[in-house]
Amino acid sequence: MRDWASSLRLASFRGVRFWVDYEELTGGKRLARHEYAGGRRTKMEEMGLKTPSFSVTAYLLGDASDMEAVALSTACNAAGPGRLVLPIDAGQLAYIEDFRRSRERNRRGWITFEFTVVPASGETLPSLGIVDVDTAFAGLLSAAASAFGRMF
Repeated sequence: MRDWASSLRLASFRGVRFWVDYEELTGGKRLARHEYAGGRRTKMEEMGLKTPSFSVTAYLLGDASDMEAVALSTACNAAGPGRLVLPIDAGQLAYIEDFRRSRERNRRGWITFEFTVVPASGETLPSLGIVDVDTAFAGLLSAAASAFGRMF
């Protein structure tokens, strides 16, 4: 059985780390509906895919959460796309379209960010994470050791 606690990554945007409470991917198709006067049927025309986006509810927790919130706000407002890493998905270049920061009186040290993320390429394509690189390296090392062993 998978140990989820050990396999989830700490999320980050432009290197600023945060925890994720909730994330949601939206996508779909762009459809044109052709409705005709007096008609009883609608003709549907596919116009390609919608630009996908993520809704993320992130949080910062601890004694330095106020400083981390400033860093995350700065990262969100920086020009151009930045590298986004979410706990389950591999990293990708993305834009923060909008964000909202909130703090509550009864949750001291807990700062919540809600933001909308749009992948830079318009597609949710994975890129290599550190686990992927480690796995690839271990596989190549094993193959090299086997080949070396056959030489002698």
